[in-house]
Amino acid sequence: MNFDPMEILRNASGIQARMEEMKRAVENLSASGFAGGDMVRVDMNGKMQIIGVKISPDAVDPADPSMVEELVKAACADAYEKIKARMNEELSSKMGGLPPGFFGA
Repeated sequence: MNFDPMEILRNASGIQARMEEMKRAVENLSASGFAGGDMVRVDMNGKMQIIGVKISPDAVDPADPSMVEELVKAACADAYEKIKARMNEELSSKMGGLPPGFFGA
């Protein structure tokens, strides 16, 4: 087998373009996480940024604010797991069918 370092350099721009394409595809993903029977919803994008939070008035008990805090944490965790799974699916399909869970999802 011959090793040609010039071949690697010739392919570098193609690899870089493909990586940028995958990065854009992942950044455009979004997912919603829910908790408390859908009383709390958290929307997250592919950059792992929370882009929206909805809290039902039924979830708010002025005597127990920790309940809302726990529901928000649970909804965030749900959104995170969903976006991670979607990223795994997207990257796997773009990389030619890597096995599920390859990216840690």
